[in-house]
Amino acid sequence: MRRKTPVTVVVALLVLSGVVSPARAQPANNATSPPISNSVTKVPWPAGLPVYDHVVIVIEENKNYEQIIGNKGASYINKTLRAEGANLTRMYAEEHHSEGNYFWLFSGSNQDVGFEDDIPTTFFATSNLGAGLMQNQRSFKGYSEDLPKIGWTGNHSGGYARKHVPWISFSNVPDGAQIGTSSNLRFKDFPIDFTKLPTVAIVVPNLVNDMHGVLPFQPASVKKGDKWLRQNIDPYYRWAKQNNSLLIVTFDEDDNGPSGLTNPSDPDPARRNRIATILAGARIKSGDYAEGKGVTHVNLLRTLEAMYGLPRSGAQQANAVNAGIADDFIITDVFSSTP
Repeated sequence: MRRKTPVTVVVALLVLSGVVSPARAQPANNATSPPISNSVTKVPWPAGLPVYDHVVIVIEENKNYEQIIGNKGASYINKTLRAEGANLTRMYAEEHHSEGNYFWLFSGSNQDVGFEDDIPTTFFATSNLGAGLMQNQRSFKGYSEDLPKIGWTGNHSGGYARKHVPWISFSNVPDGAQIGTSSNLRFKDFPIDFTKLPTVAIVVPNLVNDMHGVLPFQPASVKKGDKWLRQNIDPYYRWAKQNNSLLIVTFDEDDNGPSGLTNPSDPDPARRNRIATILAGARIKSGDYAEGKGVTHVNLLRTLEAMYGLPRSGAQQANAVNAGIADDFIITDVFSSTP
């Protein structure tokens, strides 16, 4: 075996430490998720259902369904979003720990990143929501709180964690240094004029405001995260109801269980990875929705893909399929149809 030169060793160490970005290359398959589908099959969107001008998805952290729904400390979520929106009562995340769930929502796969929140050292060229939107004359942006600058690819800064920002890890999603050339934006770049939002935006609060509370001396606080939503997202929500737009508030995972893929039909309900998810905005029928056997992040992705006529990315998590949650199931009953 050829011995690495000192320069190569230094570069490898810098990549592993997160000081520099890895090369944009295709990673090996470690068989931690189902094979990534190459199908270009599209799930049809029923006629008469809304095709939104804008969708904003906010991803919160590490809370069981019961820790959110009905919690008096989450007054904005319960008294406003749940009261006026569609609450998914059987929504399940795909795995523990956090990182893979963000990839499932964005690309229909955990991209074999493993279960220990390790940052990928290569870049993916597989299909995903952002690339699909842009390839179909629509748009995508991610807005991360505490991201130090547009296009930054480091691992940590203040309350920012790259493990919660999957779009950075795809070579087919732009990552320039300006708002117009990057999908990797700061939350401070979230427009005040909501008409300037992309078709789909994902908002990632920092590690305190996402309810995880992992920074020193900052305990997990549902109340703090709920207040952040009211202060930062409610103006968009109020506007969305009158302007053919949608807000989705979801979580990455619940707060139980060992690392690995989880099972929505586990005999122990505490191990099913059940999370709170609410859709609220224009043409939403308020209420609680079980959605048959349930839904996952992949079904949220499928719903958006169908709405915008995009090919499917990835494939449903295997345990979810075995639990009766189909890969091509989309959420439709929460939307009001035109006459």
